[in-house]
Amino acid sequence: MFDWIIENSDQLNLAANWAMVGIWVLYLQVFLRSFRRQTLPKIVINRAAGSTLDAACFVSNMSSDAIYIESVLVEIQAGSETHGCTITDFEMFDGEDPGDDPKLRTFQGPLGPSHYTSLGKFGDLIASVARRTGNDDDKMKSSGDAIMVEITIIADYASEDLLIGAKRKFKATWEDSHWKLAAETPETKQIRSRRKRKEIHDLIASME
Repeated sequence: MFDWIIENSDQLNLAANWAMVGIWVLYLQVFLRSFRRQTLPKIVINRAAGSTLDAACFVSNMSSDAIYIESVLVEIQAGSETHGCTITDFEMFDGEDPGDDPKLRTFQGPLGPSHYTSLGKFGDLIASVARRTGNDDDKMKSSGDAIMVEITIIADYASEDLLIGAKRKFKATWEDSHWKLAAETPETKQIRSRRKRKEIHDLIASME
């Protein structure tokens, strides 16, 4: 056996070297996948503080770096009607003082890693979209139809050359004399493909 090893030492060394190369390539792939997974942007959209239309809509940045929120899009569907628009900037009503700080008049701005911001109550989001699109939210609610609310967040991320995005849909149903709100999907859908992210520009333009 020892003589056979000596006689075939060159071939064994070559095989060992190739095996080592294979192991290092495997380790490199695992490392790159882990690194990519850690640096992928992730935005979470969730319902908080209740399960009615008074519940708040929270947007959390679970990425490893800060994001910059560019646009907030809300689409509502009640019965056969669908309405959507951007609500990035707050509505200003007659006699309301917007103040001097522009940060208090918009959702646009940076959001650090592990930080969150509130878009306000779901009921207010529905009412805002209805007003901005020339509709009556009370009329929508009085029909008794379920109301679908889809929230889409468009943002910039440091390591990405295209805008990133995330969306989640919620459903409000009239039960036991009050509106009950629940997420339609178990998690927030991340918009990561290049084709979908290029479509974001058209989506923003069509809803502004």
